[in-house]
Amino acid sequence: MKTVRIYIMGKEYRVPEGLTIMKAMEYAGYRFIRGAGCRAGFCGACSTVYRKEGDYKLYTALACQTPVEDGMFLVQLPFAPANKAIYDIDKIKADDKTLVNFYPEIARCVSCNTCTKACPQELDVMDYIQSALRGDIQKTAELSFDCIQCGLCAIRCPAEIVHYHVAQLA
Repeated sequence: MKTVRIYIMGKEYRVPEGLTIMKAMEYAGYRFIRGAGCRAGFCGACSTVYRKEGDYKLYTALACQTPVEDGMFLVQLPFAPANKAIYDIDKIKADDKTLVNFYPEIARCVSCNTCTKACPQELDVMDYIQSALRGDIQKTAELSFDCIQCGLCAIRCPAEIVHYHVAQLA
């Protein structure tokens, strides 16, 4: 059986090639208490940040879907901490300012597209933030419908936008 080297919390482990990050961590002896939900890419609970040996780039993925590569440095995220607007959905009178009133930080979007690149669902996250900024709630809801609330978009955003909460309100 061919193995690859991975690093979990800085410690090196050898695991079978072809395992997902989640399975590789379990193989190495880690037990998931948090950070594991459906194990099928639908819940967003297993958000992971990693680097590849010799590569400066920081990658994001879901641990249940992403196969390990030799030299991966892995960190699990228990959740993406973020402020959520308080509202009663039944009392909101939706108009073109609703989303920006609850999440004014969307006006800071610099259109860098890191949110879209981080999305494991391959959603056009930047596009739905731009539609939210324009006040197009229907378009925002359509573009963000498959959001799994993993928060990987928000942790990469230089404007500190909480994309997944905007999607939830839309």
